[in-house]
Amino acid sequence: MRIKKFTCYHCGAPKVNHYENPYIVCDYCGFMIDVDYAAGLQVWNHSAEHTNKYLEMKRNFETNSAKYLKQKNKEAYWQEQYNYWDFYYIHYPEYLPPSVPKGEKYKLFIKAAADMAVEAMSNSSSQRSDNYNKAYQSLVYYQKGNKNFVNYISFLLMMQAYLELQEQGFRIVYDNPAYKIMNELLPEKFQLKMKLSQIAQTWIPYLEDKEADDFLEKYDLKQEYADIEEPQRYQIICEDCKSELLVPKGALVCICRHCRHQNILKKTANCLNCGFENELPQNWNNIITCSACNTQFRVVLPLFG
Repeated sequence: MRIKKFTCYHCGAPKVNHYENPYIVCDYCGFMIDVDYAAGLQVWNHSAEHTNKYLEMKRNFETNSAKYLKQKNKEAYWQEQYNYWDFYYIHYPEYLPPSVPKGEKYKLFIKAAADMAVEAMSNSSSQRSDNYNKAYQSLVYYQKGNKNFVNYISFLLMMQAYLELQEQGFRIVYDNPAYKIMNELLPEKFQLKMKLSQIAQTWIPYLEDKEADDFLEKYDLKQEYADIEEPQRYQIICEDCKSELLVPKGALVCICRHCRHQNILKKTANCLNCGFENELPQNWNNIITCSACNTQFRVVLPLFG
């Protein structure tokens, strides 16, 4: 049985603390790692009343959006989109990326979502979208040992069409200066990681072992399905909301799951060669060079050093 392990692509650390929200944040450096779609479903199914309230709002949104789309009323369509996404993230705060803080950047994030929706009004269909839909509909399934599997060749064709469609969307967003806030709050590298993770979490159960290994190797995900040792942890108090938080030994940053405050735990790292205490630069990488002896060493060590 494969066990999903979330690994930080910034510092190399695995996820070790318990989490409840779909977005996975590194316990060591505070970067967003991945998305757990099972946790997302748990949030969705938490309360029937809560879900039904959202579905009622969504029905009204879809009715109004269709009306404004038919009228080609971009202003009204934009406002409908803005109101929808604002409601969505207020109603489901768990689905808001942890990289989106309260205040002005949140407003810019919602505005970008509405702007992209209006831009999509004139690009509702594309060849890549058609190719993906055709490839998805062409998936071939079979049974083996009372279990359903997907034909691997048809799956790879679907994957190719899916990634080509995503690349088209990425270029529209990340190459447009009007959406520069997205590069900061939801970087392209993370978006691609999230898309691949979604595919893996959804489809791995439908692939035979050999084909699953090939898929994970092909898309550099194999290291995320492995066992890890249990780390030592200690407790801190959030500087902002005073909540009790559990952090692994060796952590440098802890983002509070309650208020999103970034608690800086350590600003230095000791060289493994000479022991010199190096100050971490603002945008540090996992490998840094010692200021005293020029030795390159890893900043985060537990479990992967």
